[in-house]
Amino acid sequence: MSVNWFKDLKVVDLSQGISGPFCAKLFADLGATVIKVEPPEGDYSRTLGPFPNDVPDPEASGIFLGVNTNKSGVVLDIRTDIGKQILSDLVNSSDIVVESFVPGVLDDLGLGFECLSKENPGLIMTSVSPFGQSGPWSKYEASNLIISNLSGHSMEHPGPVDDLSEQPPLQLGAHQAEFLGGICAATATSLALNRRSVHGKGCHVDLSQIEALSLLPQTPLAAYAIGAPGKQRSKASAGKASLLAVLPCKDGYVGISPRQQDQWERMVEIMGSPEWAEDEQFATEQGRLDDWDRLEKLLISWTSSMFKEDVYRLCQATRIPSFPLNTAADLFDSAQFKAREFFIDVDHPVAGTLKYPGWPFHLASGSKVSMHRAPLLGEHSQDFIK
Repeated sequence: MSVNWFKDLKVVDLSQGISGPFCAKLFADLGATVIKVEPPEGDYSRTLGPFPNDVPDPEASGIFLGVNTNKSGVVLDIRTDIGKQILSDLVNSSDIVVESFVPGVLDDLGLGFECLSKENPGLIMTSVSPFGQSGPWSKYEASNLIISNLSGHSMEHPGPVDDLSEQPPLQLGAHQAEFLGGICAATATSLALNRRSVHGKGCHVDLSQIEALSLLPQTPLAAYAIGAPGKQRSKASAGKASLLAVLPCKDGYVGISPRQQDQWERMVEIMGSPEWAEDEQFATEQGRLDDWDRLEKLLISWTSSMFKEDVYRLCQATRIPSFPLNTAADLFDSAQFKAREFFIDVDHPVAGTLKYPGWPFHLASGSKVSMHRAPLLGEHSQDFIK
């Protein structure tokens, strides 16, 4: 049985890229009828890839396929009079519109919230943009790189580092800023639906991606608010509050944290009680932290000759906190993910059968989220445009 929590909901997805489409996808996966409206050239995310066999194809972009499951697809040029009328007709019978245009564009076309809600007072319009609908930056466009940096998040990644000049701040990988924006937009839209059920009226949801991401670095925000010095990225100034090491192995990296004295003693045992471990400097936790630069090299001499899974299992078996740093390949091969059937096979006429990430919950009823492929460009135009 499929999850159909939003089975009576109709959503028009005017958005492109990741944040808006991901927001709409969450409703589609949970049973809503979602109509993805694309311009004649298609959503620009169709050009982003990755592509099967590295062959660019607008129908086989991994990004597009992933954030547009369970949707119907139509092509519509909303800058023409007939396109505007068709869109208005679609919206008049819909509950939600998700859009990601530069603020003001839809208003100029006569398709903004104030105009559309006159014919459909219950309409909820969710506008997803980098900086929100107001403020001096509202009309600026931005990517994951820009949002990661302007939100303050990049100053945390990576860190702490040895050399600030050689190890600059990095953006969040895997489009995290944009996916988080989509999750926040879906949450806000769900709250708007609840508000409508009480008051009977729709509303305009204004989602700022940079504000969504700026919620996360709470430690530096709190430190600044109370007048404390900001967190430093260099190892020399950051110091170490406890022993947490990320160490290289033959096939990647492993994290180890023998912070308690008994954990350290067991760590020495599984390493074969090397002579260097008898150094008085390493006898106490504070001594190990004070001489971390030397200790780290010695630990690396042990882990670098082993596979990360072996190191992790050895530590786990002796109750030493440890974890492998998983790659995408590790996730697909994960016994935990396989047991919970997290990845779902989805067939597509162009991209073929691929594994898609599912939803991070199970229901006691046994109902599951079904996953149907993203639409081809304009595939369902005749079904929705009369």
